[in-house]
Amino acid sequence: MKANKVLSAAMIGHGVESYDFVVYGASATIIAKHFFPAGNPALAVLSALAVYGLAFVVRPLGAAIFGSIGDRLGRRTALSAVVLIMAVSTAAIAVLPGYGSVGVLAPILLLCCRLAQGISMGAEYTSAASYVMEQAPPQRRGLWLSAVGSATYVGSALASFALLGLRSISLPAYESWSWRLAFLAGGLMALVGLYMRLRLDETPAFRELKSSKDTAARPIRDTFRDWRVFLLLFTLFALLAVVVHNLLGYLPTYLATTGRVRGDTVLVAGGLALLLCAALCVPAGMLADRIGRKPLLIAGVAVAVAGSVPAYLLARGGTLATTLATEVLLVVPAALVTVGSTVVAVELVSARIRATSTALAYNVAYAIFGGTAPLLGALLTGWFGRLAPGGYISALAVIALVVVVVALPETLARARADEPALQKTR
Repeated sequence: MKANKVLSAAMIGHGVESYDFVVYGASATIIAKHFFPAGNPALAVLSALAVYGLAFVVRPLGAAIFGSIGDRLGRRTALSAVVLIMAVSTAAIAVLPGYGSVGVLAPILLLCCRLAQGISMGAEYTSAASYVMEQAPPQRRGLWLSAVGSATYVGSALASFALLGLRSISLPAYESWSWRLAFLAGGLMALVGLYMRLRLDETPAFRELKSSKDTAARPIRDTFRDWRVFLLLFTLFALLAVVVHNLLGYLPTYLATTGRVRGDTVLVAGGLALLLCAALCVPAGMLADRIGRKPLLIAGVAVAVAGSVPAYLLARGGTLATTLATEVLLVVPAALVTVGSTVVAVELVSARIRATSTALAYNVAYAIFGGTAPLLGALLTGWFGRLAPGGYISALAVIALVVVVVALPETLARARADEPALQKTR
């Protein structure tokens, strides 16, 4: 019962975060028509993708604010605050007026909503991971945390199928107004997440820190004092950001424009591939508990090195089979790196600054590499050709592989050492 309560509350918030990003990324061409001038369609799409990216710019700010709240006031408080902001800002996009009604105010309001989402997302994933890690049995941390990682892809698949359903009911209505229902649904799901999180208990690790008056007074300062750990985590999360946000944010647009794949085919293939990714997270978590975090990461990064260029090579096939193959070549490293990097991050950092340190490393990496992935992917395609986005992923993966092999410690032994200590406190 405890596992169900903890994992479901942690998963729903992050699931909504991913749901929103896929809804926005897959609807970028429609959002461009509604919120930007109609004279230059290509510029409008680039503007919509730029707004997607700008939401990432403020994520480090959200990480600093809500990560500090998590380390000073409690993990539960931070989790509840971020999902409330997410609910309001996501639902607000559903009712924003378009460019034809209010002119330049339309993209400004859209940007404001995206910035609010970015701030709330600044500590969502890592706060959820910290909370779960501190509740999980040490010998099953990989498995428990794989559930949090899988929420990324469950939420993303749900978004794909929600858009597919709206398109199937009426394509003209979808392009005119029913796309807004997808954002409204995301806001309502976030409110459910808020209710579930308000019913959670604080973690034993934070309660112990609070009772001993050992909570961090300046968690941001302490984070950067341990700069080596910060850089290690930054490298892992940078690769994860590029892979995930090529998969979620840029690939749907690339397939529809450069690949000339039908919109329905893109959504079906994307939804199926993301469900596969969610399913892969679970055995990845079990492997992390059995063989270690580092081997799992090496395998995931190696697949990113070898498979990214072939993925974009297949992307112009135009069929459901080739589109699925494209997605799968990015899905496998996404699942392995998601689980491996998450477990390593929360185990490598001290409990005193766990929420702040992991949130800052994650969101600085995502601000630089995740938010720019769709826009940079579009620019690289225009400058260097259709395989350039895959080459970009492979190049970053080579750097990450060297760092993982040479500098990253294995944290599985720490989990096994924590089990006897935890038993004594029960």
